[in-house]
Order: sequence, then C-alpha cells, then structure tokens
Amino acid sequence: MLIPSLLQGKIEVREYQVNVFREALRQNTLIVLPTGLGKTVIAAMVAARVLEEGGRVLFMAPTRPLVQQHYRSLSQLLGLSERECSYFTGEVDTGDRRERWVLSRLIVSTPQVVANDIRSGDADISRFSLLVFDEAHRAVGNYAYVSIASSFLEARRRLVLAMTASPGGDREKVEEVKRNLGIERVIIKGESDPDVAPYVKEIEVETITVALPSRARQILYDMRSIYNDLISKYRDNPELSKTAINRKALAVKIQELVEKARSGNRALFKVIPYLTATIRLDYAIEYMESQGPEIAYEYLQSLEGSEDPSVQRTVKILHSLPGYTDLLLNLGRVCREGVENPKMEVALRLCEQKIAENPASRIIVFTHFRKTSETLTRYLNEHSAAIRAVRFVGQSSRGSDEGMSQREQEEIIQRFRDGDFNVLVATSVAEEGLDIPSTDMVIFYEPVPSEIRSIQRRGRTGRTRTGQVKILLYEGSRDRGYYFSSLRKERRMQRNMEGSVGVKRDPKLDDFS
Repeated sequence: MLIPSLLQGKIEVREYQVNVFREALRQNTLIVLPTGLGKTVIAAMVAARVLEEGGRVLFMAPTRPLVQQHYRSLSQLLGLSERECSYFTGEVDTGDRRERWVLSRLIVSTPQVVANDIRSGDADISRFSLLVFDEAHRAVGNYAYVSIASSFLEARRRLVLAMTASPGGDREKVEEVKRNLGIERVIIKGESDPDVAPYVKEIEVETITVALPSRARQILYDMRSIYNDLISKYRDNPELSKTAINRKALAVKIQELVEKARSGNRALFKVIPYLTATIRLDYAIEYMESQGPEIAYEYLQSLEGSEDPSVQRTVKILHSLPGYTDLLLNLGRVCREGVENPKMEVALRLCEQKIAENPASRIIVFTHFRKTSETLTRYLNEHSAAIRAVRFVGQSSRGSDEGMSQREQEEIIQRFRDGDFNVLVATSVAEEGLDIPSTDMVIFYEPVPSEIRSIQRRGRTGRTRTGQVKILLYEGSRDRGYYFSSLRKERRMQRNMEGSVGVKRDPKLDDFS
C-alpha cells in the first residue's frame, strides 16, 4: 500500500510507521508507541487516506498548546487551506465554530470543545469518517473523550485511531480505554522492536539524592510529631480502628462517615473535621519533603487566610495541637531568612554543567507545583549568567497566579526552540506531546508516582540524540517512595502489554487485541 498522495514528497516514513498505518486503516486501533517516534506521522497518513476518499477528520488533543502544534503540522503536511483545516479551543468564538464544523475537512480541537458542541447541537459527529484521539490513555471515567467516542460509535461511523506512549500499568484501565473508544486492535511497538530500534536514541537516567538542611529537617520532624498527635485524637474511635492512615483511605472514610452521620449517628460529625485536618497537614508534610520550606509555608498560610468554613475548622484544630503555632512561626522565619534549598542548588549545577558542555543545549525542568516553578525560574536566572530560564505553566489561573494565554505559551515554546531561552521550567502542561525535539536534558524536580507522567517527562529528551534525565530526591522523604512506585507501575504496564491474551509476535507488527 502506497503512502497517500497528499503526503508524497513531504515526509520520509519509517518501516514501522507504514506497517502500523496499513493496519490502522482496517479497524479501530490503539497505537502504543514511545514518545518521539512519530505517532503524529502515522495519524497524518491515516487522515490523508480518509481525506483522499472524500471523508472528514476530527483530530483531538487534550491541551491547547498541543492542539495548536497538531494544527500547524497537519495543515502543512496535508496542504490544507485555512478554509479546509480549522482548530478549536475555548478561545474560538462559538459562532465561528458553528460555521467551521460544516465547512472544514479537518478539525483539530480540544475534547472539551467538541463535547460541548455536540451537546449544543453545533457539531454533527456523524459527518466525520475518522476520529483521532491523542493521549488516548485519558479516555476513562468522565473525560470528554468518552462521550465523544460514544456519540461517534452510535452514529456507526467507520474509523477510530487512538494514540498514546503510555497506556498505564492497570490492565483494567487499558480495557476501559478500549471499551470507551470502541478499539478493536491494539498495536504495540516497543523500543526493542527490530524495525523501531534504529530510530531510538539512548536516554541516561540518574537519580540524585540530596539532604534537607538541618533547620528544615527539624521542622519536618516537628510536623510529623504534630501529625501523630493529631491522629491520636481519633485513632481509638471504633469507626476508624481499621482504617489506613493515608490521604486516599481517609478521603473515602470521610464520605462513609458523612453518610452514617446523616443517617442518625450525629456524633460522627465531630470526628470528620479531624480527618480533614489530617489530610491537609499531610499535604504540608509532603510539600516540605519534596519541595522545601517555601512551598510548605505558603500552603499553611493559605489555610490561615481561607474563608472556607471547613478550612477554618482545620486551622482551629491545628492551632489546638501543642507546638503547631511555634512550628508555623519557625517555618516563616526560615523562609524569610532564605534557608538554602539543595534541590534548587543541584538543578542550578546540572543546568550550568550541561550548558558549559554545549552552549546550544536545551533543558526542561519539570516541577509539580506552580509556586516551585516560579521560585526556581527566578533562582536560576539570579544565580547564573549562562542560564536563560523561562517559566511555562497552563492557561488556568490559581488564585493570584495568572495562567498563560495560548499566545504566550506558543511564543515561549518558539523562543525556547530558537535559543532565546535555554531552560524551560515547566509544570505538567509540558509533559504531553509538545514538539521540542532538541532537548538535551530533563530534570525531575521531584519524582511523580504515575508511570504515565514519568514516561511522558522522560520522553521530552533523547529524540534526535542521546538525552539525559536527572531525578532529584530528598533523603528520607516520600520522594523515594514515589520514584519506586512509578518504576513498579512501568514494569507492570510492560508485563500487562506483553502478557495479554491475544498477543501475537510478528517480525513487523506486535498485536495485542
């Protein structure tokens, strides 16, 4: 089968891409392919064939920057005019979308916009012949992909193409994705496959363990002591004697106790605020363990200033505990005096070393929290003449921290590509799919317990040459637990994929159906 004429002379396809393309035309397909190995090229080939046959294509991606990126690449590859190819985000006027739903041959959109327009009647999903779901592992629960696929399948349209680099370590979740998207075949191509291996660049992964400064360690010790004191206030309650003391278990228990309290056991209403306070104090401990004093203090201060009645009850409970008020004062003092943050120092050293080796290097530092990204960006720029760091966050605002507009995000990514900035300090918005091919090193400011997010973070490097990944861990913290949790989940994901019923090994194609 030849490459679609719309793409001939525009792309240089690889053998495994052609193999997958042929299979994806036959039935609804989920492609599992490592980051940076050309899932979008495969999608472009399938889309081109559908367009050549007179069909229409709807291509969806979960974030606005990713929608913009796919729109640019697909419209150029397929040679479509602005009239023929449109992109939709929440910033595109409803009236403009209504017209483009009728006229455009190819639409690239966030799923939220598509779902809303289907509900309002502005979008007729039955007019499309192909739906493409990028980052398809999201198609679970109430995510918009699920309702969109349901509408498409009810209309008996013919083709679904779903793509992900990381389907997840939970077999049930993979099965849920398949059901929700109407997937008939899953094609898995791994880095060790003979037709893929020549295109895979090595990624060197190193964990770096750092110690909290002595004053921060003492505060962390005090926080844990207060946490244990808080637990003792309700641990002997018969309703809680067998409940695990962790955030997930306590959140479930709170819902259970609320129902029992409403059904007559009103004494439980006095216990619930203590469970809520435990969860919130545990967040503060985690921030202290993985981010340092600044983030922990900011979080506790946000509790102090909240007008939410539930939060006010938490604050009252915390201040009733011996040592908590002094803890808050000590933590504030440490932050004002500018206690050193070893993770920031290590990140600075790693960035400077890489830039010294190669002044044209590009580096991404991933942080989980926006406040950390702000503080770290400022720290890197203030302490190094060689580093030109820029912050990259999502579009939604968090209190006084305003999000970035779509235009600001696009400008930052382009300037990072061009070398105006050489370090991108990013939150999770940069984990999925953004085309930054020349990144030489990725730094995890903290590990994440999700195998999907770990794979996506690593996938930002090693695309065109050997890449490096550095993972920073605070000694004696839950950082290490999160790191090993993600490793276990990745291994389980591989076992699930390789050991699934229906796997067939073929020199050119791995099929898990």
